[in-house]
Amino acid sequence: MRNCRTPLLVLVLVICCSFAGSEWITIEKKNIGFKISFPRMPEETTKDVDTEIGKLKMHILLCDQSKRNDDNQLYGLIYSDYPDNVISSNSWESMIDTFFNNAIRGAAANMNGEVLNVVKATYKTYPGRQIKISFAGGQGIMHMKMFLVKSRMYIMEAGCEKSKDNNPAIEEFFKSFELFNDIK
Repeated sequence: MRNCRTPLLVLVLVICCSFAGSEWITIEKKNIGFKISFPRMPEETTKDVDTEIGKLKMHILLCDQSKRNDDNQLYGLIYSDYPDNVISSNSWESMIDTFFNNAIRGAAANMNGEVLNVVKATYKTYPGRQIKISFAGGQGIMHMKMFLVKSRMYIMEAGCEKSKDNNPAIEEFFKSFELFNDIK
């Protein structure tokens, strides 16, 4: 009887270990007010960007999956705070439309891409856009979701090869984003 348990325990251990790598890591930024999950720990950086309204600090969480067995080559979250007097989710709808249009045009230009699709979206009551951009001569697809929460812009992105477009991990990543109730 004892001899039968050992192979069974080894089998259970092998099965458990084979699923261990598929667990996503949840990053929780309590001081900022959000959480999001990545396939593995993302790199965190900040970058000062010169804009028409002055310097903006971009906070970037980036998970490069290009050398891993993943349907997507990268997952990213970028957030930046804008001055309240420039833009907020309470601004006129036409201002918000212009803000998103400029952000989308800038994103496409930064990757020498072509905007394929833009759909109005919301997160809770906050305005947003869901975007699809073709880049790398049509070989890559970048899926993006942008939301304006008060005066903070959140941009989630998942990039893949054209042949892996619309894979389920894109939506899994986007759905993992959650704002806490006590948003500043």
